[in-house]
Amino acid sequence: MPFDFFTLAEQVQTVIADTEQQLRLEQAVYGLDVRDEREIQQLLASGFLQRKWYEVAREAPYPSTAGAKRTFRQRCDLVLTPLGRPLQLDYEPATLFDSPNFCPPQQALWLEVKIAYQFREGNIRHTGYGSQWRDAVVNDLRKMESDALIHEAGLLLIVFNENHAVLEKDLELFEDVLMRKEVLAGFRQVRSIPITERIGHTVCTAALWPTIQR
Repeated sequence: MPFDFFTLAEQVQTVIADTEQQLRLEQAVYGLDVRDEREIQQLLASGFLQRKWYEVAREAPYPSTAGAKRTFRQRCDLVLTPLGRPLQLDYEPATLFDSPNFCPPQQALWLEVKIAYQFREGNIRHTGYGSQWRDAVVNDLRKMESDALIHEAGLLLIVFNENHAVLEKDLELFEDVLMRKEVLAGFRQVRSIPITERIGHTVCTAALWPTIQR
């Protein structure tokens, strides 16, 4: 059954909004926008699992690299499978305690999760902001597109901005990059959450694109 990207975008929004609300209640000195990429990926994975929306595999190797040493295999940030059906990992030998209902890679959603920050601590503009949107993200999408055993995939971009005007301009520029690089992506789902301004950001946005597998 295909994954519903509208629902997934709503779920990402819920996890981020709930975390932001908790930070406000705690009157936290630091916000979400000081967490690094791995910390936010873990936040999303934990949120999906706690709410019983999906099974989640972190850093799962791409299936087309099976047989190579694990340390050299390219990996995907998050792999989502239906609840009760954990991802079937090709590097773990079968045991008597394995789930009888593993999900093969062809039925999973392979999701690359990238983070972009307009500012860094001290209200200083992030000099790498533009590059965070471009080459690394495009390379990840190409990896997924070219894997014959991945049938459903997507890019989730979490962006921290000073306002919505900057966000809209940057999303359009990023889609122009995808077109020029000939990366095939579907219509985006966008959800924005207001956040407490601490280092220059007032909005956190989740932009989700399904990729079109070749």
